[in-house]
Amino acid sequence: MMRTTLLLLALVLVPARAAAQSSWFRPLLVGELDYRVYSDEVEGEQGFALGRFRLGVAARPTSWFQAVGSIEWALEKPAIVDALVVFTPSDSVRLRLGHGKTPLFASARDVNIEALPIPELSLPVRALWPGRDLGLEAQWSPKTLPLEAWVRVGNGSRSPLGNDNTSPSLDARVDGLLGGDLWGLRMGAGVHVEDAFDRAGIGGTTSTGFLFYRPVPVSGARWVTEAHALFWSGPLRLLAEGGLAREERSRDTDGNPQTPREPLPAIRARGAALEASWMVRGTRPRATDWPEGPPGEEGAWGGGAVEVTARAEWLGVGLGASDVTPGGARGGAVAVRWWATEFLAVGTTGSLLRYDSPPLEAPERRDSWLVLTRVTVSLR
Repeated sequence: MMRTTLLLLALVLVPARAAAQSSWFRPLLVGELDYRVYSDEVEGEQGFALGRFRLGVAARPTSWFQAVGSIEWALEKPAIVDALVVFTPSDSVRLRLGHGKTPLFASARDVNIEALPIPELSLPVRALWPGRDLGLEAQWSPKTLPLEAWVRVGNGSRSPLGNDNTSPSLDARVDGLLGGDLWGLRMGAGVHVEDAFDRAGIGGTTSTGFLFYRPVPVSGARWVTEAHALFWSGPLRLLAEGGLAREERSRDTDGNPQTPREPLPAIRARGAALEASWMVRGTRPRATDWPEGPPGEEGAWGGGAVEVTARAEWLGVGLGASDVTPGGARGGAVAVRWWATEFLAVGTTGSLLRYDSPPLEAPERRDSWLVLTRVTVSLR
């Protein structure tokens, strides 16, 4: 049955991909079908699940202008993923206006989610990354200097519909670059600053979205800072990421928005992840792109690429306030992914987490494991 499904997908997508690449108008499709086995039913039901189904379009009528829009359908209600325009006035400057990824964390910003060596972002990045936002971003990549820099002003609410208060958010990131395609090193850091208003603070989720730590409400200044390092050499790829966050809190004691709020102790969050991957077969161009297998003879299919990855991760949340119970988790994951073609991948991931404190739904449990088998189709 699996072989038949892959053949049908190939018959549909290969002609579509060829037609899309021949014009300035391209369809976008990302579909991920999972078979999941959980350690406990409180975290999810065993069986098939639609992990992701995104549809969209990208238009590039000229070399210096592009428009992108996509919607996620694998939710209770459709949600906007990207809705932005990109201006490239010169080879070293790029401007992005609209709803899209904020620049922090290399794994979140620089890699398409379906092309990650281990499906889904690491534990600390899921928690600390500001996500997507509506705003204006400038990216500078000078040819004469080995660096890249981003500055972004957004609404800070993660919503494409508008802000939840009158204050914007600010993101900045700077990376240094060494090497090239054969080997390279990218090191950088970023910061996110905003003013939150009575929203949930930083919590903790598993890779499939189970909320094992429920955060308290935060209100006031909120900042996140991160550092990352990506090294690649031949088949080896190493990624280290870590971050810190501080969120202020206050509460309304009299119901009058005109009177001062009572301040509460601020809370902190921190985490780190280390990931190593090895291309058993094939290559991963520029260390962030979709892997490629060796070419077949006379244009035939070459069998695809195979990648093996392991990751260790840790997260602490709700720290530094006597009236808040801290939490978090630590653990890791291993994955084997077969990048069968330039648009199709199949892989299996096993992950294990040890919660610092049990989730509310299962007060007797602190260990969590998941075995996830995923079929991914990506047409970009």
